[in-house]
Amino acid sequence: MVSAGAATVAFAKEQQPMGTLVDGDSDGTPEYWKFGRDPTINELDLQRELTRLTEGDEAEYVESVAGNLEGAFSVEAVVSSDVHGDVENLVFNNADGTGFEPGRAASGRVFTGIDYLSGTAERELIGCIPLEYSLSYEQGETFTYSLSMAYADEKLSTSITPSSINSVSDGTSAMFHGVDLQIDGAAVSLLQSAELSITNISRFLRGASHIAEDAVLARPETELTVNSVLTGPSRTELAYGSVGATETAARMNNVSGSLGVSVDGTSVSTYNFSKLKPNNNSWNDVISDGDTDTADETTFHVNGSLAVA
Repeated sequence: MVSAGAATVAFAKEQQPMGTLVDGDSDGTPEYWKFGRDPTINELDLQRELTRLTEGDEAEYVESVAGNLEGAFSVEAVVSSDVHGDVENLVFNNADGTGFEPGRAASGRVFTGIDYLSGTAERELIGCIPLEYSLSYEQGETFTYSLSMAYADEKLSTSITPSSINSVSDGTSAMFHGVDLQIDGAAVSLLQSAELSITNISRFLRGASHIAEDAVLARPETELTVNSVLTGPSRTELAYGSVGATETAARMNNVSGSLGVSVDGTSVSTYNFSKLKPNNNSWNDVISDGDTDTADETTFHVNGSLAVA
């Protein structure tokens, strides 16, 4: 019957969009992974893009015909040292999943199964390509990520496909105290929240079929938002144009930075930014009520080659 523990959610990697699944150990069975602890599926939506047709002597539409098929899937979970490197393989399209390069998009296949009152249903989402990806830090909380994907096709089954799923072990989920955010060579102190977001990652290629035929990298756009207790005007200076600036300039300098996460001292991932430039800088709660601290919130454009180590 349907219950909190009755759902199965796992993913596999595709050799290329809509292609065969990766069998890394060459044992004849593809590898499957869970997304992380506390997973939440925010969207699982099949879109058929129906078009209504008319007849001249009819008052209402007489028919609907199907157009391009495209599905939407999004998931949130806690970053885990056991599986997050494999999640990153669904996002980044170079050979080892550590960055972007022009060409074919990264892709995978998602399996979502549920036991209902009289049986089992599984939706196999084929040709899942990344659209948006983010990492989120909140002081005192788990370190989480979200991934939104489009998919090209799907199949329905009455049994669960994935077997021997690579899961998450106890003690491998990332917490806030494993996060290190560096801007211009200095750690951000009294960090309250931060988000690294990447949008417009990839897109489908279409031809004379209702199903997408391939997928390529689009134009990934990356932003870093940082919110910390105000301890000085360093990020305001950067928004003026450069370190130490006391008035705004027509041109602005870049600084470097990084966002790293570790579990018990062992690195999970480090995102290195070669070019950070503030798009906006705001001071919040300037007049405190005694329960809040004045905060500096800055959103940076991230340009250049994002490198994941």
